[in-house]
Order: sequence, then C-alpha cells, then structure tokens
Amino acid sequence: MSDISNIGSSFASGISQGVRTSNDSAAARRSANLTSVTSRTSSQDQVQVSEVARWLQEMDRLPAIRQDKVAAAKAAIANGTFDTDDRLATAVNRMIDDIGG
Repeated sequence: MSDISNIGSSFASGISQGVRTSNDSAAARRSANLTSVTSRTSSQDQVQVSEVARWLQEMDRLPAIRQDKVAAAKAAIANGTFDTDDRLATAVNRMIDDIGG
C-alpha cells in the first residue's frame, strides 16, 4: 500500500514541476499555439448546406405564382368543368412518365 502513495506523490511532483514556468513564457506558448491553431483552421474552413437550405434555394428558382391560372382553376373546380376524363388521362400519363414507366 505504501508503494501506491509514492506513485501518487511522485506523479504530483512531476506535474507541479512542469507547471513551474514564468508567466511570460507561458503566455508566449499560448500565443504561439493560438496562432498555429488559427492558421490551421482558417485554411480548412468548410460550409455545409442543409437539406432545408437546398430546398429553399430550389423554391427561389420557381416562377412566381400566376394568379390568373389559379383563379381559372378554382372557377373550373367550382363549376364542375375542371375534372374531365381528358385531364385525368393526361395527369395519369404524365405521372407514369415521371415514374419512368
């Protein structure tokens, strides 16, 4: 058991000896370390764009909403002329084309 306490005290004395430096040299080392870290990180800066940001960028590329088309579609839906067999067939064909079939 006495051997363990000797290990602890010699370890502690080694640490305290390593800490005994002048304030000027410690400050110089910190400054040098900070400079080297700064120069390393600035050359390795990276930008990561999230999926949401990509989606928003795509949204910005879309054309503006054409209110006249929206109003015409709403009116056609309201009077029952929007959902025709031809429109349904066109929509289904386009969906199949988009899927790759």
